[in-house]
Amino acid sequence: MNIVAALAFILLMVQPVFSQETGKAQFTLEFNGIGEVILEQHLFENGSQENTQLVLQRLGGMREIIDTVEGLLPADLRKFDLDADSSPEIIALLRHPDCIDVMPYIYRLQKTFVRAYPDAENPDASGLICKEIVLTADEKNPLLCAKNIVSFHDFGPPYLYQLEFYRFTRQGLEIFNRTFSEGDHFNILMNRGAVAFNETKYLEAIEFYEQAVSSSTGEITTKAFIESLFNMAEARKLSKDFKISLELFQKIVLEFGQNHRTDAAQKEIELISTGLEKPEILSYLIDATIMLNSNKWEEALALVENRPAGALEDHFLFIKAEILTAQNRIDEAIKVFNELKTRFPESMLLEEVDQMLEDMQGDPEESEGL
Repeated sequence: MNIVAALAFILLMVQPVFSQETGKAQFTLEFNGIGEVILEQHLFENGSQENTQLVLQRLGGMREIIDTVEGLLPADLRKFDLDADSSPEIIALLRHPDCIDVMPYIYRLQKTFVRAYPDAENPDASGLICKEIVLTADEKNPLLCAKNIVSFHDFGPPYLYQLEFYRFTRQGLEIFNRTFSEGDHFNILMNRGAVAFNETKYLEAIEFYEQAVSSSTGEITTKAFIESLFNMAEARKLSKDFKISLELFQKIVLEFGQNHRTDAAQKEIELISTGLEKPEILSYLIDATIMLNSNKWEEALALVENRPAGALEDHFLFIKAEILTAQNRIDEAIKVFNELKTRFPESMLLEEVDQMLEDMQGDPEESEGL
């Protein structure tokens, strides 16, 4: 069974009912021979309502509290045999009061139900957080699928989802597979391109963006078209196809008038045009940029420090300051940014430098008023 298609295999959801006494949502599951399991919003004596209780209402009428979770509200209640031991687990989905993301709390049946995930013995244990939980299976394994929207580009719906499949073991949730939802809408293809770009898979990114502008479904908007061209141009630049990259940036400026990418494209045109006079230095700058984007800061800094002289000095200084910032060497980064401003007062990078310095140092005028 295809693991993406398997998402439609099982989806057990309980419709909430509302307590006539409290007006709060309750989710209920029946367990043969045991009673009812109830997930409900709980009100503490101090008036706090942002809490959840999981309760077992036994057949004889006795009510047992299985678990209480503070600061989260009930979102859904499901049962599913996650570990394939012929005994279904309870999956309580909880959410923060200020958002719709959900967290699974999983309970095993022993003499009573006991929380197995997140670790009840470790109050600092962090659980899985996602937009949606789907309970499914492949040929051999029950699986919990966590779905999250990938939103580098926001031209949906439809959306691209990252799908993470987990197996449930005695050690908790263990990652089994990661993949993406399928589709050929331009928003989905653009986000696939963005994922590849951020993983420094530039040729793969180019392919997805090319599909978005040429063979996708849905009528692509002008803004999305320009955004795809810009990212194709960036990927071409970082794969050192400078000629095609320059043509794509020029297309954005010349064929679409003033748009949200005009200024950035113009800066890239100036960079590549200047760099092509000494392509070996431009290539060196690209190598340092790729190392920076890959969080290989020491390698990036070594490239910058040993760069060939003769061109693009302001860009090398900018990258050096970015590397120092990433390493939390803020004072050194500020010094390099100020050096750039002093040595290159006409640099195209000055606006970005000033913004970086403001973020690092704060607004001097605001500080004086405090």
